[in-house]
Amino acid sequence: MDSVARISELTKAVFPSRAIALLVAIGFLDLVMTAVLHANGLIVEMNPLMRVLIERSEVLFAVVKSATIVFAWIALALYAQTNYQFVRKAALTGSIVYVTIWVTWFLVGRP
Repeated sequence: MDSVARISELTKAVFPSRAIALLVAIGFLDLVMTAVLHANGLIVEMNPLMRVLIERSEVLFAVVKSATIVFAWIALALYAQTNYQFVRKAALTGSIVYVTIWVTWFLVGRP
């Protein structure tokens, strides 16, 4: 097996669906933007569970949020082996909801 085929197999194992990759990318983009904007005093975290963490430390927030994103990523990738279509639709729906909530909170949210 050549290296291109190995890379392709590894990519499919890590991201069995592009929808999973999209959801993970959105999650990490949200993490970075939230931490940077909060560190500069430009936003207040609207999620009450994460607000406690980010007010203590942006690093603590980033570690916990990263862990939840990675946990979801692993769970989705593993479950895709059993029910690919469900995972694909769930990740795509999750991506849409995630962006909708983020944009709504960013535009009209109040601390």
